[in-house]
Amino acid sequence: MNDRINMEHLIKHNFEPLVIFKRSGYAVELINDSATSLFNLQSLDKNEIRLRHFCNRADLFNEKAAIRLLSTLELGEKKDFDWPVRLGNTHWLLAYLNVYEDKGEEYILVTFRDNTIGKESLLRLNNMVAFREVLDNLLSANTIVAPDEIPTLIDKSLLVVGQFFNCDRSYVFQFSEDLQLHSNINEWCANGITPYIDELQDIPIRKFPYLADHFLRNETVCLNDVSELPLEAKNEREEFAKEGIQSILLIPFSEGEKRIGFVGIDHVRSSKAWTASEVSNLKLLARAFANMLLRLKKEKELKEQHNMYQTLFMAANDSIAIFRNGICLDANPKTLNDFKCSRDFFVGKSLVELSSHNQVEGKSPSYINVFQQEALNGHPQMFEWVLKRGDGSEIEAEISLNKFSNKGESHTIAIFRDITEQNQAVKLLFETKDYKKTESQLLNLNVDLELTILDLFDIKQLQNLQDAFAYATGVSSLITDLEGYPITDVSFTNEICKLVRATDDGKHMCIESGKMLGKLAKEQRKPISRPCLSCGFIDAAAPIIVDGNHIGNWIIGQVRPSDLNVDKLLEYTRRLNINDDGVIAGFEKLVDLAPERFTKILNLLNVLTNELSILGYNNLKLAKSVQNHLSLERKLLLSKQRAEESDRLKSAFLANLSHEIRTPMNGIVGFSELLQFEGLTPADRREYVRLIHQSSSQLLNIINDIIDISKIESGQIDIHSSYFDVIELMENQEAFFIDSAKAKEIDLIFNSDDLTELEMFSDEGKLRQVLTNLISNAIKFTAQGSVEFGYELMDGNLIELFVQDSGTGIDADNVHFIFDRFWQAKDSDVKKGGTGLGLAITKAYVELLGGHINVKSKLNEGTRFSFVIPRTLN
Repeated sequence: MNDRINMEHLIKHNFEPLVIFKRSGYAVELINDSATSLFNLQSLDKNEIRLRHFCNRADLFNEKAAIRLLSTLELGEKKDFDWPVRLGNTHWLLAYLNVYEDKGEEYILVTFRDNTIGKESLLRLNNMVAFREVLDNLLSANTIVAPDEIPTLIDKSLLVVGQFFNCDRSYVFQFSEDLQLHSNINEWCANGITPYIDELQDIPIRKFPYLADHFLRNETVCLNDVSELPLEAKNEREEFAKEGIQSILLIPFSEGEKRIGFVGIDHVRSSKAWTASEVSNLKLLARAFANMLLRLKKEKELKEQHNMYQTLFMAANDSIAIFRNGICLDANPKTLNDFKCSRDFFVGKSLVELSSHNQVEGKSPSYINVFQQEALNGHPQMFEWVLKRGDGSEIEAEISLNKFSNKGESHTIAIFRDITEQNQAVKLLFETKDYKKTESQLLNLNVDLELTILDLFDIKQLQNLQDAFAYATGVSSLITDLEGYPITDVSFTNEICKLVRATDDGKHMCIESGKMLGKLAKEQRKPISRPCLSCGFIDAAAPIIVDGNHIGNWIIGQVRPSDLNVDKLLEYTRRLNINDDGVIAGFEKLVDLAPERFTKILNLLNVLTNELSILGYNNLKLAKSVQNHLSLERKLLLSKQRAEESDRLKSAFLANLSHEIRTPMNGIVGFSELLQFEGLTPADRREYVRLIHQSSSQLLNIINDIIDISKIESGQIDIHSSYFDVIELMENQEAFFIDSAKAKEIDLIFNSDDLTELEMFSDEGKLRQVLTNLISNAIKFTAQGSVEFGYELMDGNLIELFVQDSGTGIDADNVHFIFDRFWQAKDSDVKKGGTGLGLAITKAYVELLGGHINVKSKLNEGTRFSFVIPRTLN
């Protein structure tokens, strides 16, 4: 694996946050999950991340300062820098900068580490500089050394740590994957101090429950004197006494929630009072060790995967070859066997050189380069191709090409499957038949319902295909539905099966056996063989699956197994009351079928059912296409009709609007001119002013309707909720409209229960407008009788409000259109006045209040509008 692959792998799985910037423009080339999480960049795509996103402490270090810093770095230079940030409790990061070159492009690798504690400690203690140098060297070395050198690097680090902290022992323990065991993997001891690494291997974690609880909670164990241990920590006391420990400091480390191990230092010859800075420094070291162990683990997994893939490559039952730049680098033994050649013959050749000149549709052998290039572009390819064997013969193969990268170079993996015999059999069976449904049949196919096999295929065509297969192979054949019931007539059945199927119990058992066999075939998506539950002959089934739907099974069999003797068969047929003579005669005529031959027949059956599945899918696609086309035509016609209706309504609306605006405007202009005449009595002048005011109000209502519907259509209506008394609101409505009702000599009735107040939390203005529109319309369209309105409390948080009149009513054909914009602008409605927007606005307001509106009406009997809304609007 080359440097770039190693670098990408290291960054992806690194414990520390890492980012790679391009030197030119400082664009982000690569960023790992730790860095994304640290800087809260999860909502941004990598291409949206800029250098400024890492510089959120403008008072100390902005983007310009970062650019100045990065521009001073030379190729090959490694540098660390205090990177101030403001990320919660994190105020200082330590950025490790490394400039390197890859394919002529310079990159800057930046490793971030939370250094808030370290930085603040460094500001107070000068001796922290030495420890930071140790940590820097440790982190830098981790990105350079080979994986097998990491244990030695940890040993050297423990030596420096022991000397720096002036302790007697320093060590690293690692937990097992299941967190049941832990082992001492590295240890340093001062002169004269006894090591215990050999004894501390595979120790159960729960042997020391006090320590285990702390470690699993990721908590530090800091004991200035081991006598401070609680009484229940008996095992820990005994172990520390055995090792002579007086003071101990243990820091656990982890990868996310996964506990990895802990690093520790202890004093044997004297006790030690641990300082906060020493605890913080050892935590930093623990992170570095965690990073090393994670890298070692990933490298080990990669090596194991490589060995596993190599084993699979050599032992695979498929023919596999590896190509680079179009030339074969390696081929497994199965490939050499199928192509009847040596490794020297195959390796070093291109796919073009291995191709025959007799390709399907007359393609040139070089056309295979098109497939190979598409695979290298990241588009997996699967196709049929004719190749040459080492002995000069030809092989028809199904080839699968996929891309993979190794050592920075793109390779192609090719998998070959010999389909020569299968193609010959399929061509023989399909060349004279047409299995497509007619257009009239497809038009009648309901693609939305569960499909059956007869929906997609003609039964006569299936019978012909089945018979051709049976007579070509000499094996009985039958196509069934999902329940195991025959779709076709069985082809080529033996005499014993005829006798068994002639009985009710035998036929039932045969059907159940076929159903069970079909179920197994569906689950495994391939042909399945097993003895028949009835007479014990070997049967097989292949599922017919179209567009993911299992629609039927192709059953073959009635093959005599080698271990079936006539006595065992007679034992079963006698229970069905079948004469022995017929069974014995039929058994003597049966011929054993070699397992190899039956396997080839199964493979051919698999190909045929796959072809049927493809044909069925094509029929289904054609049916959907035809029906979608017809559906689209109907939708286009409906859209055209709606557009024409909308245009008609808008035209009528504009005509009506013009009339509605001119009427009050004429009143305003006319009576304003009359006010100019001298000699008007005070009563006349007051009447003219009243009429001007009335016309102005009418004009204002028209303009308000137009503004409201415009806001609704543009989504600019806001909800302003507050607490109010709905009973008081309705009483105000009654007072407002009572004069209008009396003027028309109709009754206005507010139906309320005994409640004197009913509090709601909603938009009072919107609710008032809804009631105003409905009551106003009810009075307008009622010539005699009454207008009634009120409310009814419902279960939960709901309330129903209603307005009912005994007016003209609405025709049943039109009741569904009354909430459409401009509907009232039809000629028949213009006589009543209005813009035709009131009910559209009403419906929109009710929905904004979290409810829905209903209407019930009978012509010449009256109309009832009701709507249900929550009493408390969220």
